[in-house]
Amino acid sequence: MQLNKLERAIAAALPSWAVSRAKARVQIDALQQLPDMTASSQDATASGSSSSARRWWNPMPRDARTDTLRFLPSQRGASRDLARTSPIAVGAINTNIDRVVGTGLALSAQPALKVLGWTPEQALEWKAHVHNEFSLWADSTECDIEQTLNFYQQQALVLRAVLESGDCFTILPDGKPTATQPYALRIQVLEADRIGNPAGQVDTASMAGGVRLGEGGAPEAFHVYDQHPGGYLPGSGGMYAGRWVDRVGSSGRRRVLHHFRKLRPGLPRGLPYLAPIIDCIKQISRYTEAEIMAAVITAYLTVFIETPSGNAAPVFDGTTAGAGAPGNEIGLGQGAVVGLAPGEKATSVNPGRPNPNFGPFIESVITQIGMALSLPRELLIKQFNSSYSASKAALLDAWVYFRSVRTWLALSFCQPIFETWLTEAVARGRVPAVGFFADPLLRWAYTRAAWPGDSIGSINPKDEVAAYSAAIDARLMSRERAEWELWGSDWNDTYAQKYSEHQRLRDDGMLPAPKAGAAAPVTTPSNPPTTEET
Repeated sequence: MQLNKLERAIAAALPSWAVSRAKARVQIDALQQLPDMTASSQDATASGSSSSARRWWNPMPRDARTDTLRFLPSQRGASRDLARTSPIAVGAINTNIDRVVGTGLALSAQPALKVLGWTPEQALEWKAHVHNEFSLWADSTECDIEQTLNFYQQQALVLRAVLESGDCFTILPDGKPTATQPYALRIQVLEADRIGNPAGQVDTASMAGGVRLGEGGAPEAFHVYDQHPGGYLPGSGGMYAGRWVDRVGSSGRRRVLHHFRKLRPGLPRGLPYLAPIIDCIKQISRYTEAEIMAAVITAYLTVFIETPSGNAAPVFDGTTAGAGAPGNEIGLGQGAVVGLAPGEKATSVNPGRPNPNFGPFIESVITQIGMALSLPRELLIKQFNSSYSASKAALLDAWVYFRSVRTWLALSFCQPIFETWLTEAVARGRVPAVGFFADPLLRWAYTRAAWPGDSIGSINPKDEVAAYSAAIDARLMSRERAEWELWGSDWNDTYAQKYSEHQRLRDDGMLPAPKAGAAAPVTTPSNPPTTEET
């Protein structure tokens, strides 16, 4: 701001007054910059970036850390509150859990045969042994440090924590092997608030949100609070007392897993799933509660009483005069019948509740909420009233999102834990793996795995089974993948049962009759049986 001649003279004689005048000028200039609230929205839009409306929204380009970390505590609290109290938020998060995790992502070991020099038969034998050993550990709640959830239930816990809080952490401590659990690996899932800067210090270039960053910005260690800051108990140490835990131990073993979806370069912590629509969902919840309350009150308020004089004592005033006297109160009630004095008459009231516009308005807003959450409206509100093709398209679109989240969960939680477990299993001699510790390539070949889960479900199972059968017969798809996608079960696990059933039906002469016009199947090594035979 430049001073004119008068202001320079005042500044020379009375500096304090000159400062006051300068502050006043700045405030006046700021007021003049405010948009004209009487201007039409068309004028504001037509004026482009220099419009008055544009001055209300002038975000600055900041790095990922500055844009997110300062808002995370309030966003976590709001997101968790909505996840407990808002039907929309509860439904969206539960839909993610049910569709992504469901009954759990199952291990399907996929050793690299060419690297290991194995035959398919050797791979199947090793795979079956690994599955049995992993189930011994994963099916038991002893794999949990709190001994509450098994490995598959903890998948749902991790995903729910990430959706509600933006991220969470898994510590992999060593427990004590027991008679029923020969492995020492344990899982400890921590909420996002358990990781923070020591003593609540401000972020620095090498520390952000409880994450200590190394060269290139890679996380080196995490500061774990001894207890949740939101549940601090006096006498148990400082609120922000804790310790640093290295991400990887000195032996190369993983110690901490950080689960979050990185949306921007340099983002140190994750953002809650509901963050973009927290205010929208809260306002919808308030509006819904207000409409419900209005409808409830309206159901009791049925008539007004008219008198000839117009000055009768109020019926519901609660005073000691007239009908409101103790013992003479007239209360609202369902289907209540009230006697009137001579000359009085009842006039009905039409309060306009329930609001006929409530449903369409809510559905319109929910559609936008579903767009932000990558959930089609049909799936978010659990209503499939459209045509078959529209419902199928909605499910397929949602499955694209669910598949991406499932892949992320497998890479962030399941696969690292499997690799850590397999390392211990090989070290203990319970799983044979020659060269596992000597060659990184061999170690990669042993630890390759897929993590299939529950199927997408089927709207028209007859046509979908026929399509999968045709793909299998055309050698375009394996039976294992087809069974995972159709039913969510492992073909290798069900093969023995299917073979036994087929043998019994054949021995008892109960095999299904061939379809009319179908050629008799020939089962030779060069011509394997079709899907109908198995």
